[in-house]
Amino acid sequence: MQSPHGIKAKARPEKSKKPLTSHILFPEISKRFKENPSETASLHGLFIFSILRDSAIVDEWSILFPGGGTLPEVHHQAIPTGFAEKSKGRLSTVVIELDDRDLVKYITGGLTGLKGVTTGRIRIAGDIDLALRLEDAFVKTGGVQQTLSYLRARRGKL
Repeated sequence: MQSPHGIKAKARPEKSKKPLTSHILFPEISKRFKENPSETASLHGLFIFSILRDSAIVDEWSILFPGGGTLPEVHHQAIPTGFAEKSKGRLSTVVIELDDRDLVKYITGGLTGLKGVTTGRIRIAGDIDLALRLEDAFVKTGGVQQTLSYLRARRGKL
């Protein structure tokens, strides 16, 4: 490839079209929360995950914990359809913004919300206490071990 200045330049390799970790993990998170509903009973709120790649939002997911014995809902959109009716204005909202490559570390406890915020790798807006309780729910539902096992099993398929 020739530059405008007549210098022969190497072709840049195309950026990897590697699938987003969020597409793999959030459906699995949904299964785990449904298998362990008692561990998430204390959570009442909407968690919006803005997933970044190269400092741009490339994906958005939400986890809605409506309370009242209702199972958590995982949605592949920031604001779930029918959220206003389900929340009736009573649910806190937490927005968590992090890079796709940090998502596994966040879910498995390798990058806590506090550590992520202080290092600038995670940005949290909204009810911080609720955000910390979500981390506890990941641990109590066995999410750390199950996520790692699930990813190891999928490694050859990616």
